[in-house]
This record gives sequence, C-alpha cells and structure tokens, in this order.
Amino acid sequence: MKRKILAMMMILFVAVGMLAGCSQGAMEAGEPVETPEPAAAEPEVQQEPEEQPETAKKAILVVSFGTSYADTRKASIEACENEIAKAYPEYEVRRAFTSQIIINKLAKRDNIEIDNPTQALDRLTEEGFSEVVVQPLHIIAGEEYNEMVEVVAEYNDGRFDSLVMGRPILTGIEDYEIAVEALNEQLPEIGEGQAVVLMGHGTHHPANASYACLQSVLEKEGVENVYVGTVEGYPTLDNVMESLQEDGIEEVTLMPFMVVAGDHASNDMAGDEEDSWKTIMKKEGYSVEIYLHGLGENPAFQGIYKQHVQDAMDGNGQEIPEPSNPVIADASKWVEGKKTIMVVSFGTSYADTRKKSIEATENAIAEAYPDYEVVRAFTSQIIIDKLVKHDNIVIPNPEDAFEQMMADGVEELVIQPLHIMAGEEYNELMEVAKHYEAGFKTVTFSKPLLNGIEDYETAAVALQSQLPEIGEGEAVVLMGHGTHHPANATYACFQSVLNEEGMDNVYVGTVEGYPAYEDVLAKLKADGVSKVTLMPFMVVAGDHANNDMAGDEEDSWKTMLKQEGFTVNIYLHGIGENPEFQQIYVNHVAAAMSVE
Repeated sequence: MKRKILAMMMILFVAVGMLAGCSQGAMEAGEPVETPEPAAAEPEVQQEPEEQPETAKKAILVVSFGTSYADTRKASIEACENEIAKAYPEYEVRRAFTSQIIINKLAKRDNIEIDNPTQALDRLTEEGFSEVVVQPLHIIAGEEYNEMVEVVAEYNDGRFDSLVMGRPILTGIEDYEIAVEALNEQLPEIGEGQAVVLMGHGTHHPANASYACLQSVLEKEGVENVYVGTVEGYPTLDNVMESLQEDGIEEVTLMPFMVVAGDHASNDMAGDEEDSWKTIMKKEGYSVEIYLHGLGENPAFQGIYKQHVQDAMDGNGQEIPEPSNPVIADASKWVEGKKTIMVVSFGTSYADTRKKSIEATENAIAEAYPDYEVVRAFTSQIIIDKLVKHDNIVIPNPEDAFEQMMADGVEELVIQPLHIMAGEEYNELMEVAKHYEAGFKTVTFSKPLLNGIEDYETAAVALQSQLPEIGEGEAVVLMGHGTHHPANATYACFQSVLNEEGMDNVYVGTVEGYPAYEDVLAKLKADGVSKVTLMPFMVVAGDHANNDMAGDEEDSWKTMLKQEGFTVNIYLHGIGENPEFQQIYVNHVAAAMSVE
C-alpha cells in the first residue's frame, strides 16, 4: 500500500514538472497558454461624489466721487483699491463713482465704463455675490456719503448673505487723530514764518464741521502752522488768511485735503485764474508753493481705508438701515386746513426746567404761528415712562405722535426738532418721519440749532446775551453732551466760531465726545485761567447739567476743577430758557416753510 502511494506521488511530481517546463517553453515560443479564469471579484460599490460646497463669491466695492484725471486716478483711487485688494485676496475689488458727470465724461472721451453705485450693486447681485463690503473713499460723512448709505440700504433686504459698509476718513475722534498722524507723513518741513494750507472741498451739509474739528485736533496734537480751509464751506480762504496774518506767516505751501488732486486742486487751488487760492495769496504778498497730490496717494491714508474695511467686516462699520414699509397715503382722512407743528426734543423729567426751556420754546413757536396746533413729542422712552409712572404725565414718542396726528386728520405737518445738532437722535427722527411722510398731504422738515455756518454765528450771538462779564483770568466753560456720531465735530466748529467772534475766553467741552474735559482743562491751564463759570450747552439743564457738570460727586466737572485749584461758579440754565435761542428755532420753522 505504501509503495503504491509513493509511486503515485512520484508520477504526480514528474507530471507537474513537465507541465511547468511545457508552459515555460510555450511562453517563450509565444504560443497561447490556457490559464484558469480568476475568481470573480466582488462588484465595486460606486460611491456618490461628495457635494463640494460652493465657494462664496465675495466683493469689496470701493466707491469714490471719481475723477477724469487719468494720472491722479491711478495714483490715488487705483492705489487705494490695490492696497485693499492685496489685503483681501479672497475678495474681488470693484469700482464705482458717484459722479454721473464724470462717469459720462469718461465713457464719451476715453471709452472707459465705470458703474455708479446702483449699477455696481445690481451687477454684484446678478453675478451671485453673497458677501459684499462697500468702502467709500470719502473724507467726511456728508451729503454724498449719506446718499451712499441710502443706496446701500436698498440692498439690505437679504439678497446678500452679508452686506456691510465702511466709514469715511473722519468719523470718531480717533479717526481725526489717525488722520493727523497720516498727514504728518506728507507734510514738508515747516520753518519760521512758513505754513501749510490744506484745501478741503467743503459742503453746506452739517458734516462741514469736520474741517474745523480737524483744525482743532491738529492743534491738540501739536501740529503747528497747518491751516485748514475749504472751497465751498467753513473755514473759508478769508478765515485762513486772517489766521496766517495773525501768526506772521510769509511762505505758504498749498496742499489738497482731498482723496484726489483733481479739478478743485488743479484749478481752484493751484490754477492761474484770478480767483484761485494761489493767485489770491500771491497778490496778498505770500510766497506760494504747490503740493499737487491727493491723500489717496499717501500710503498711510490708503492704510486707513484698508483698516475701515476690516472694521466693517468686524461689525464696527457704518450701520445700514433696513428697508422699511412706509405708510400708504390716505387722503380721505385729511381734514382741510388742519395744520400742526410737532416740536420734538429728547425730553426731561425735571419739571421746572421743562417748563422754562421746552415749553417756553413751544410757546414761542405757537405765538409765531397761531394757525398751527403745536404738539409735543419726546425721543427718550426712558423719560416718557418715568413721567407716566411718577407724575402721571403722558407724552408721546415720535411714532405715537405721528399715529395720533394721522388719526386726527392733520393735513399739513411741520417737524421742528429741538436738537443742538444733526446727530444720531436727529437722524433717527428723520427716518421715522420719512416712514410716516405719506400719511400727510405735506410734511416739512426743519433743522436743528446748528446746521450751516450761519447758524453757528447766530448761536454765538445768542450765547453772548447770557454770558456773565468775564474778567482777566476768568472763563466760561460750556458743557455739551457729545456723541460718537460724526456730528460731534459740531462742538469743535462752534469753538472755532466763538474764537472768530472774539469770545476767546469761552471754552466748549463735552461729556461723551470731543473736546473732552481733559482737553478743556489743558486749555484753561495754558491760558492762565483761575476762575470758571460752568454753563450747560444743552436745551435743557437736566441730568447732565445737574450731576455731571454741577454735582458734588468726585467725577463732576465742578469737583474736578475745584481740585485743580479753580474757583468755580455754576450757571444752571439750559439754552432753551434763552429767548434768543427760542427765536432761532422759530426762525428755523419759518425757513423750513419757505422752502418750496
């Protein structure tokens, strides 16, 4: 049995060897060889490809007034755009101009097509962009900038996942300080009897106060012999030349305080015409040099715009209003001849000062316009609620007042705010008023106390009527409220006008803005003042006047000045108690009614 098994194994080994040899020979000879079919593999499962998330399309829309000067456009506007593009490579940078005249000129003359802001935002919508940053290259938050905010607000309806907007160069006091630092990088060396005169554009918008505020901050930061003027606002060239003469200046370098050294810089500032600043100053005997470069050419100012883009992305940019559904007109409710003047103020819970200031101003308006019913509204809901709870006095907020007047069938409405300036509270009131505008046949919007430069001059005259006699070493310190809104520049502008009117011993400060208490204190010490009268520059002598100004707490202005060694008197009356200020508001109603 064993022999049989061994024999069979030997035969098997020989057969396998022969088969292997035949197979190898056949392969070498190129003959086909039958090979067993491989075992069937398991069918491969087809994986569905993972959906890749679409990359969000992002854009930064850089908006400027524009210029038709090709070289300066490249050196300023394009340079700012390029700096922003380098900082944010994941964003596509687009351009828009607000001046349709320049847009049309470039299209016709140079075959260059540039969108206006509406066209640019429409294009971004159509192309499916989801994240958009709008960065204006404006200097101040003036009319052009505010119109931009209104345009952008129309697109704040969810069509973009994210829509934010950057600030102009000058907004809060920190912006002014940063701008002064940037400006220092392009100023020439200024010797004895020499000066730099900055030409800004200027405007009739309240934001024109920014230029006087910039002058104030330049002086605060120790930048001497740099003077700010404007083509179309305040300070004027005449104001600047008065300062140059007082300071003994003989040589001047003219420099544009504009993003682009365009038409105003080339002609109004540096032109050879009789009315150019260069020609006028030469006729006055000044030696004049020209620096023809816009701020947009300065890398430091380019960096400011870049930072403002980042601020907007971080949620610290311009607040963009959401679209509202305005009231629909219903003429059937109007009562023919029913006319109302709505007088709106922040309000106060101090009964005596409310009667002497707010009510007194309302009475002056009512006396001037006996055909109109005068109604009151407060913007502070806290004060409204406090008066209801403690005094059972019901005063409407603006929304409730509008609703009631519509229900009463008011046909003609005039809105007169008792605000000092066109700040956040005033602008919010205007937004509410626009929402209800169609509810009346006519709505007339009046101005706050300080709007154009003429208002500042009139207010300075009115203030003189309540100032005490100011002797040697004495001063009056006005306490304003202050705000983080760009309109805070109003206070520095008012200080400038007071100085021009010869009221050098009257100092303006604010509780929550610029100039701050520390700024006023530094000036008082520098001018050798030893005796101070504190006076509120507010319509109502309310909480701020009674506590922050005249209180006995450690942080009141009265206490702090006394600790610094000053003799301090208190004048606790709001400017609303002054008949001359009341008349200013009456005149503003008249001016508003006279506008067709």
